[in-house]
Amino acid sequence: MENKKSGELSRNFWFALLGICLFLVIFVGIIFFLFANREEEVIENKLKGGNILLNYTNDVTGLSISKATPVTDAVGMKNDKEGQYFDFSIDIEVDEAQTIDYEIAVVKNETASTISDEDIRIYLEKEDSGTYNKVFGPEAYKPLEKDTKLGSPDGSMVIIKDSTKRSLKENYRLRMWLSNKSLTKNGNYSVEVVVNGHAK
Repeated sequence: MENKKSGELSRNFWFALLGICLFLVIFVGIIFFLFANREEEVIENKLKGGNILLNYTNDVTGLSISKATPVTDAVGMKNDKEGQYFDFSIDIEVDEAQTIDYEIAVVKNETASTISDEDIRIYLEKEDSGTYNKVFGPEAYKPLEKDTKLGSPDGSMVIIKDSTKRSLKENYRLRMWLSNKSLTKNGNYSVEVVVNGHAK
């Protein structure tokens, strides 16, 4: 009788263990599927007469560099190492408006940044037929003293200001590095990309 009970307990134990393992395999499979099929983050700025969409890859909304060492502008402008640049796109839909004025700005993360503003270099490129070309910089971070008319907040830095009469989609690449003229040997800097606009 005891052997029978012992056998049943042993069998129940193995069934329970098998059930737990099966649950874990299914759970890990679901997590993997969700992460592998993540879509771009889209921030929509609805305007009267049109829309501006700012598309990020994954959950990242800007660029952060850590333990950065000084480099020349020539090197910084061509650095294609992962984590040294940030790709995003602007998708503008003109509806009833005649023109949409818009601007792209970067906002410094004060708590995550140890490099001084004058020692950082901000550089922006726009894609044209598969090639990225310079549209801004490289320049030091120069914060606004007051909000702009289009809505970029004080403390941010406007890197593109433009207008369009037609719907368009433009791809950008933001780069950032520690200037070789800095006395700082290494440090961190983080910015978020924002877009604001006005339809008229």
